Order: sequence, then structure tokens, then C-alpha cells
Amino acid sequence: MGEKDRNLKLGELLLNHGIIDRSQLSEALEEQKKSKKKLGEVLIEKGFVAERQIIEVLARQYLLPVVNPLKIEIEENVLRIFSYELLKKYNIVPVKIQDDNLFIITNDPLNISAFRELGYISGCRIKPMMAVSKDIGILLNKYYGPMHSAQEAIKDIATDIDTSSAQQKEESVEAEAAAAEEAPVIKLVNSIVAEAMEQGVSDIHFEPQKENLRVRFRIDGILYEKVIIPKKLQPGVTSRIKIISGMDIAERRKPQDGRISLRKRDREFDVRVSTLPDIFGEKVVLRLLDKKNAIISLEKLGVDENELDMIEFLIHQPYGMILITGPTGSGKTTTLYSMLNILNDSSRSIVTVEDPVEYEMDGVNQTAINVRAGYTFATAIRHILRQDPDVIMIGEIRDLETAEIAIQAALTGHLVLSTLHTNSAPGAITRLLDMNVEPFLIASSVKGVIAQRLVRKLCPFCRKESVVSEEIKNKIAPLIPSSANELILAKPSGCEKCHGLGYKGRVGIFEILMVEEGIQELVLKRANEPEITELAVSRGMNTLKASGIKKALDKVTSMEEVMRVTFVERVYK
Repeated sequence: MGEKDRNLKLGELLLNHGIIDRSQLSEALEEQKKSKKKLGEVLIEKGFVAERQIIEVLARQYLLPVVNPLKIEIEENVLRIFSYELLKKYNIVPVKIQDDNLFIITNDPLNISAFRELGYISGCRIKPMMAVSKDIGILLNKYYGPMHSAQEAIKDIATDIDTSSAQQKEESVEAEAAAAEEAPVIKLVNSIVAEAMEQGVSDIHFEPQKENLRVRFRIDGILYEKVIIPKKLQPGVTSRIKIISGMDIAERRKPQDGRISLRKRDREFDVRVSTLPDIFGEKVVLRLLDKKNAIISLEKLGVDENELDMIEFLIHQPYGMILITGPTGSGKTTTLYSMLNILNDSSRSIVTVEDPVEYEMDGVNQTAINVRAGYTFATAIRHILRQDPDVIMIGEIRDLETAEIAIQAALTGHLVLSTLHTNSAPGAITRLLDMNVEPFLIASSVKGVIAQRLVRKLCPFCRKESVVSEEIKNKIAPLIPSSANELILAKPSGCEKCHGLGYKGRVGIFEILMVEEGIQELVLKRANEPEITELAVSRGMNTLKASGIKKALDKVTSMEEVMRVTFVERVYK
């Protein structure tokens, strides 16, 4: 049966069951011609139908059972027959072999080529069962993914420890070093890190608890628990990480820092490792920096056309200071690197001083501070000014001395980029005033302030449309178009592509304050943050809240996510 016949059959089936109407089918078929996707995928993306409805209709048509993969146990002998890569390619999970029949779970009962390949490898007749792709992906990852390898390694290590007759003291450094070099421990740590790289994790937390060692992943700014490691395996795991990151495994009383360089296919990762003494052991955090995605364009960061015009106007000033503000983890450094990437050409001398250097940039001179050696931000800037720079990037302004030297650099013909920890763009002005920087210095040196946050992007494959209530619409009315009669937004669902989270990746929301006449006058008067904000908004500044709501209206993120990040009450009940 050809692909065209199959698509028409699915469309007619959904029509006959009253799930879609003729106009929706026509629209989906037109879109399918352009995208070359399967009809079912197009219908789901457009929100005309849920995947579960398609599964139920197809199962009824082909007399196949619908199962819940999350309640199914896979037989041990089946696990060894197929590779993880093959099953992931077809989104199929084999369950058991019975009377020369291989029972599998799939979301596509017409994937004949996949069934032939699995039948050829196993020598069995294929017996399909139906389930939604999200649940198939979860089961596949449980039994075949890196975390399955981690669980198997835990079993192997636990067995080795339980059956060992060697007399080893728990606190023995030699025993810990030996355990760290055991193959199962190596497999366990490697599996956890491999899974983190696969899922786009920014940080891995190994957290000692009273009864176990908890491992959590930070994905798009949110921590998720991934695996629980038995307490007796904690010393070996911690020592393994410390060894490969160049730390002293005998030192447990003081924090340590280390680094690891990893490669996964065509991607390189720079891993920063940090340990911290804890009452139940040593807490270890691995920060994964993907070198390939280190420098991205401002457009990909989420900057819209109007915001891009303002930022490009600022960074092409011959001198002055541009500040990026926001809390830790709001993407300030990424924005700075994106700006430097625009400015980076052979006509400019660009020097950065950072703590530490996050990413290496070709053509940019980068230096890291060393507080113990007396090499601070202020000291570094003084020496940089003797190096004939055009652009100076300062990782963070933390004190009055650094602020004053940076401002003097901005006033003497240099473009200075830096960051501050404030909640809003106008808040950067008041923070400098609180540092006792003279108002006339701020007014004459600061050209613009960009406040930003990161919101999670909705997964484009499973997001669902949602109508916001009149109550919520009234609360955000000043920030939405007056022409919007019915407010249609989107909310998360969860599928295999986003690992069931409903979100995939993050995007920035921005608040850009142009320090021009009027704002400068307020600065000279030592005006407070609300006064500066009121004037800036009256002149067209979009607040973080307004920027976030625009992203929600464009269905890039959910209103709930905007509310979470900008501290407004939740939208969805």
C-alpha cells in the first residue's frame, strides 16, 4: 500500500468517526504536500486531533490492542536482540516472544518496512500492539537508553560489593580509588553523563542524602530527578568524577573545582566540575557547556526585529557602557557573547575579563580573574586599558571600584559591555546609585540597559491550544492587542521528542532601556526605579512582562511559563 493511499485512509477514518471535518482534512492535506510529513503528524501539530484519538481509530480499524507501555515489563531475552538505535529509529519497543511471534508496541500499524526488518532479525512473525509515541519513548529509554545502562551498572556494582570478601574500610582513600576504576562504576558515571548530553542538560547534580545518592538534571532551568544510587556506591561514584576532573580524592573537607573535556559524535562539551562538603558526603555538580552552541545569533536568542534594531544601535556606538541585567541563569553571558560576535572583526581589538572564561572565541582576547593572586576585575581593567582595546567586556560589575573604572573606560572612548544582578533594566541605574557611583557619571556613560529572562519554549510537536478565561484576560488586558476577542494561547502536553516535558529549549524575553535625554535627567535627580520605569514605558519600552506575554500570544511559550518567570499569578488552574 502506497503512502498516499494510507494517508487518505486515515483521513477518511477520522472523518467517519467525526473526529475531524472535511475542511480540516483538506487543510492538513495541503500542509502535508509542503512539509512531506505524515498526515497524522500534520493533524496533531495543527491541533485538529490528539495522537491518542488516531491510535484508537487505527487500532479499531486493524483489530489491534491498545496498551499502556508504562505498565509493561519487557522480557530479558528480547532486550539482547535489537539495538537501541534501530528501535529509536522506528519508535518501536519489542515486548516478548511467544510461539515464534514477536509482540511489539508501535504507534504506526502500517510501518511495513520496520516490521520486515524486525522480523528478519528475530526470525519471528510480528504482532503489533498500539500506544502513543510519548509512552513508547519513555519505555524505550527505560530499557534501552543510557539510564538503563546506569541502572544495570548499579546492579552490577551492588552485586560486586555484596559478594566481596575483601576487608575494606568505608573511609579508605585507596578503596575509593580502586572502586572508582572498576568497570561498573565507570559505566554508571558514563551512562549518566551520556543521558545528560542527549537531553541537553545544563547541570548534573549528585546530591548525597542520608539513605542514598540522588542524581538530578537541570533541563531548561528546571531540576528533574533522574536516578537514585544506593548509598554504598556514593564513594566510588564521587571518586570517579573527582579523578577524571583532576581533583584530589583525598581532600573531602574543602570545596574543589575541576574540568573535563568530552566529545559526543560531532559535539564537544567542556564540563566544569565543582564539589562541596555536605553533612552526608560531598555534593558534586557538573556544568555541561556545549561548545558547538556557545555562540548563537540574537535572533535565535528570541530578540524580535524592534529589539534587534535597538541592540544593534547600542553596540555600534563608538563609546559608552551597555549593561545586561538579570538573575543568575538568565542568559546574560550568552547575550554578551552574541553581541561580541557581531562586533568581532579585524578592525576592532576586543578584550574580555571573566570569572571564569565560559567559551573561547576566535579573534577575541580573553582573560580570567584570579582573586587569590590579587587579579580582580578592577585590576584586570586597569591593565586592559594599556592594551589599546576598542571593546571591553567585563563579566560582572560587583563593587564600586570596578564600576568606576568601567565607567571611566566608557567615557574615554571605549565601548564597555558588562552585567549587573538586578530584576529590571531601570533597576540597574538605581543599583549603580546604591554603589555610590556619581549620577553625572552614570548619565554620561551608560547608553542602554537590557534586562532579560529565559522562558521555556513549548515543544512544537505536542503543544496544545488553550483559551484563557475572561478573568485572566482582564488582568493582562493592558499588555495584549485590543482586537483579540478570544485569547487563544498554547500550553504544554509532552511527547517523545521533548522527553515528556512539554517544553524543549529556552528563549529570551527582554526589557531594553535606552538612556537618552529625559532618562538622563531623572538619573541626575537620583530618581527611583518606578519613576524611571514610568517614563521609559511612556516612551515605548516593553517591560519583561509585556515581552513575555507577546511570546505567549505567538505560542512560543505558555502564559504559565511567563507568569513563573516574571512573578505574576498563574494562568492555568
